[in-house]
Amino acid sequence: MAEPAESELVFVVDVSSFTKKGFVGSTQYDGDNISIEFDDGDLGVYLTPEMAKRLHARKGSPLLVVVDDDRPDSTKTVAAGVGPRAQISNAKIYYAVGKEGGGVVRVKKG
Repeated sequence: MAEPAESELVFVVDVSSFTKKGFVGSTQYDGDNISIEFDDGDLGVYLTPEMAKRLHARKGSPLLVVVDDDRPDSTKTVAAGVGPRAQISNAKIYYAVGKEGGGVVRVKKG
């Protein structure tokens, strides 16, 4: 039996506004415009139920996040929770996306 292809979420994020703790990135997911909150709190990644299902992830699952820039680098983190909004709470990712005003962010189970 063949192994299923590894699921990955890919977001092309543009910083659209700032919050007290970070910024909001605008992107598309499944053809819909969504917002992802970014901060440097190092709490992990919060996924919507649909995103969690696609990654086969739940609270506590290890995740790998890659920000594609001039030197793509991966960051190991965890799924901090599943809820109504997506949020990435990690200093390394926050600064990588924020310094460029956006970027390509890839999330997969890791």
